[in-house]
Amino acid sequence: MSRNLAQVVEEITPPDFIDPDALSIGSILGWILRLAFVGAGLIVFYQLIFGALEWIQSGGDKERVEKARKRITTAVTGLVVLFVALGIIILIEQVFAVGLGFTKSIIIPRFGQANL
Repeated sequence: MSRNLAQVVEEITPPDFIDPDALSIGSILGWILRLAFVGAGLIVFYQLIFGALEWIQSGGDKERVEKARKRITTAVTGLVVLFVALGIIILIEQVFAVGLGFTKSIIIPRFGQANL
């Protein structure tokens, strides 16, 4: 006798990359920061694609070409700023041995505990 998917009883477990014992405010903030950088990268990608399509559809109109060129230039500048910011954050984490959420976890000090 076959079972339908709705009738299968299995334990639901969290994904492997989420450790419920290690889940803290610092790890959540780290995930939020990483998602913000991914979101910014997607916005830059969208702006590049949209600028290229504007350029293609401009039909040689100088105003539309200039508008598309400005959009592409702004997107590339944003991408450079994004990578420089990421590089600075990783450099600070490595040089000063602090956790800012990218290569090391964010550690939030608590009152009454020694910072290790």
